[in-house]
Amino acid sequence: MSTILPNFEEAEIVLPGGRAVPAILEPRLKTYFVERDGVRLRVMFASAATDNPRGSIIFSPGRTEFIEKYFETTADLIQRGFNVLMIDPRGQGLSDRLIDDRLKSYIGDFQDYADDMAYVAEQFAPLLPRPHVAMGHSMGGTVVLQAVLSGVLKADVVVCSAPMLGLFDLETSLMRVAIVALSRLGFDKRNLPFQRQRSGLPIPFQGNKLTSDKERYKSWAAYFQTTPRLRVGQPTYGWIRAAVASMAYVNRNAPNLKIPGLMLGAGADPIVDPASIERFALSAGCEYSVIPGALHELFLERDVYRDDALAQMDAFFEAQKI
Repeated sequence: MSTILPNFEEAEIVLPGGRAVPAILEPRLKTYFVERDGVRLRVMFASAATDNPRGSIIFSPGRTEFIEKYFETTADLIQRGFNVLMIDPRGQGLSDRLIDDRLKSYIGDFQDYADDMAYVAEQFAPLLPRPHVAMGHSMGGTVVLQAVLSGVLKADVVVCSAPMLGLFDLETSLMRVAIVALSRLGFDKRNLPFQRQRSGLPIPFQGNKLTSDKERYKSWAAYFQTTPRLRVGQPTYGWIRAAVASMAYVNRNAPNLKIPGLMLGAGADPIVDPASIERFALSAGCEYSVIPGALHELFLERDVYRDDALAQMDAFFEAQKI
């Protein structure tokens, strides 16, 4: 990699079963630890497969996710001419966990995720030519939208894959109120009951809500099966409370999104309601496109769905002259 990189502590890359980093990505990829407010964050920087990058993508993964899950997607993005910056959100991946029980999914405020993104982007600014694309999947979509709307991240466009703007499991206001109330009554760091992911290990492929691609699912699952440090269990009441607050903030402020955006919905998503994404897009003046038949993880889906999502992104970037 010819680019001069920041002087941060280098971080490890997890490769279960001796698998290799994609060939085009391997010489262009570095991982680091960056500390903010006492929390050590693992960060990936990958340089574009060209001497003249067309821009930079600042990417936030979803809940329980980690950098290695997106190696295939990162390879797609650098081949399209983008530099890519990605972060393991605090509390997951190989970033610092926030409470003693490493398996518990907890955050006090989604603004912490947003501020982390903005801080890391600032640290890597010399390696991030504009235009800047703020990009996120699921929880990460909510995070990048909050980062942009709160003004901490100065992006030029935003692209979200199945952004968490309305959850089927929280479809009633009574349920949302009950969870928030229990969180405030001292249940903040307790796990939600009746969840299938208690141990942080993936459920069997049959019946999963993420993807219809068996091989990609197995590849993703292998990380959790072989590397306990990566595992994250079910959300706590505190995480849900923070998620509800973030979704409300982002949806309420949709008209204040003053940059172009592309919101991608998964047509058969059983987790995030595609209608909530469409409503946000209409309010924010963004483009909205749904991938019919796809489950929640558009970048982990079968090629017929995944290629459609990438094609929608390509068309959006072309229209924005990026």
